[in-house]
Amino acid sequence: MGSQEDDDFLSAFGITRMIGVQLALRAAVELNVFTIIANSNSPEAQLTAKEIVAKIPTTNPNAAMALEKILNLLASYSILSASPRTSLSDGKRPEKAYGLTKQSRRLALDNGGVSLASVLLFGSEREIVDSFYTLKDAVLEQSYKGYNKANGETFFESLRRKPGLNKLFNDNMSICSKVMLEQVLRVYRGFEEVEELMDVGGGIGTSLEKIVSAYPHIHGINMDLPHVIANATTIAGVKHIAGDMFEPLPAAQTIFLKWVLHDWDDDWCIKILRNCWKALPENGKVIVVEFAVSEDCNESVHTTFMELMMMVLNLGGKERTTVELDWIAKAAGFAQTITFPTHKLGFYVIEFIKKT
Repeated sequence: MGSQEDDDFLSAFGITRMIGVQLALRAAVELNVFTIIANSNSPEAQLTAKEIVAKIPTTNPNAAMALEKILNLLASYSILSASPRTSLSDGKRPEKAYGLTKQSRRLALDNGGVSLASVLLFGSEREIVDSFYTLKDAVLEQSYKGYNKANGETFFESLRRKPGLNKLFNDNMSICSKVMLEQVLRVYRGFEEVEELMDVGGGIGTSLEKIVSAYPHIHGINMDLPHVIANATTIAGVKHIAGDMFEPLPAAQTIFLKWVLHDWDDDWCIKILRNCWKALPENGKVIVVEFAVSEDCNESVHTTFMELMMMVLNLGGKERTTVELDWIAKAAGFAQTITFPTHKLGFYVIEFIKKT
């Protein structure tokens, strides 16, 4: 092979090993590697594998050697920086020191409350990975149920039954909500006129906490299933209530739905939205936050991944175009939709207006 062919082959070869990178990242997070480096004396500091292992609770004499293999892989993908600490001597490898990059700094657990560690841990949890092993069946089988096939129950049944998975999911959603709500609050000013906002399927209340802190005049109501609300903490200006979006909802001036509709097929979405429609006053609206599939083949990597994730995890779950979201809104009785794109991350804020 020529030089270009060699490069192309090696690039393709790297794709075949990507699962190892993901699991090496998970191991580094579980071992607290990124936080240990972040907590060293200088923001630009680099630590050797031995120095990192000294802060990990282990008596394994081979720990530094094993950790170095993980760190070398991450450095080869520029997830960590690496530089020689010692030179080659007596036939021994030179010792390397490793530092954080802009990417890996976001995986340190004390990074100002926006660490992506929980997102990585949830996405690489065994139940999720096992579900992705069924992905080819989405093509081969008409009634594809990826998560069910891999785990013997629905994703939401697992959340009810497995406290550890439920906590990871809540932590993942909490971090994603903090990041996404910053974008929402930049592009959307509709909260200025809202006096009461009920977040249906609002998890532990992270989204409402962000909204109410920006608009303290809003009275927030956070509604989710009882096992979710049980993990919610007190938030100023927010009342937590247990409820089910498939049952009649309490009355509210305005309803907030973030990443709810993509969990369900059209029929279930219309049922949820009809319940919202009934709970609203005549001049009420639902404020929806969803990823939206591009109609011109320019989807963001975030949108395409979420579309795949929804297909694997949820029965009939999918990302939709803005036209498809408009259709289910009007099928549920809403008179008008107004969209507000956030541009960078591929999701939209959409108002579903009850009456025009």
